[in-house]
Amino acid sequence: MSGSLDAIPEAEIDRLRELAHIGASWAAGAFARLVEQTILTRVPMVYGRERFRRRGDWETGVLCDLSGDLTGMVAILMSARTRESVIRLLCGEEGPPREIAASALTEFGNILVSQTASAVADTLGGRIVPGLPELVFSDAETALQVSMSPRRCPDALLYIESELFDRGGDFRALHVMVPRVVKAVSRAESQEGPRPAAAPRRRS
Repeated sequence: MSGSLDAIPEAEIDRLRELAHIGASWAAGAFARLVEQTILTRVPMVYGRERFRRRGDWETGVLCDLSGDLTGMVAILMSARTRESVIRLLCGEEGPPREIAASALTEFGNILVSQTASAVADTLGGRIVPGLPELVFSDAETALQVSMSPRRCPDALLYIESELFDRGGDFRALHVMVPRVVKAVSRAESQEGPRPAAAPRRRS
């Protein structure tokens, strides 16, 4: 490990990876129901935020903050082909007016984010509330990079990504969870209970 991951205990990274995997799996299930296709998931990968690089694969995205027992952000990024497939499927036509297409994409992303939040909340036995979804119609990778920059979110030390895809190649999305690690770590420490106080020194 290197960079920002060095500041996080390995057990905490494993815990967050598992939560992201559960969230991505639920999102894939919602994706599958919407498009009536089998949607598969790749093994989630954990990276320090300094490892993020624009790849040009993910043109459109929906970004949404999370609050509650796990805070941070979830992003659903789509390729241009997937964006057009989702618009066509949800709107029932090719090339609808931009505001209608934007509404459909926002709702699509919001459904997947909500499923992620529900999955993680159920696993933790707590409550997680998604904020208002933000649609980025083009250059979503840059928007994500800015959202988790140290200036915007100093607690976003890592991100966990998992690709969602169908076998035919019509639908590809990237599920990205960016937890605020400081709160997550402090929550884990609080479950361990208070640390014993140090014994007072004797004066000589």
